Amino acid sequence: MHTLVANDVHYISVYLLEQDPNTGETNYFDLSDANAVVFRMKKYGSGAIAVEKEMEIVNATLGFCRVLVTIPPEGKYKSEIEVRIGSQTITWLGRKFQVVEEIG
Repeated sequence: MHTLVANDVHYISVYLLEQDPNTGETNYFDLSDANAVVFRMKKYGSGAIAVEKEMEIVNATLGFCRVLVTIPPEGKYKSEIEVRIGSQTITWLGRKFQVVEEIG
């Protein structure tokens, strides 16, 4: 679980990977044809989404994308990344975060 500080402004970066069903090899997911990549963060036990922002594709062939977010209030959060390609939507489970109170 990654630890973040509430109210910080922070880049969250990810490499999206896929597994070849025939060989079992893990490869970077090519985002060249993606219409949108969306990052979501939701607090455990809450029905509301705390963060939902479109990600910047930094390197499409390496499946590398990032998003600049203001970190939500303290608590435990789960995340997901949704890739839209044409009429298809593919969702990856993202990192889990522990958000702590700012000290100073």
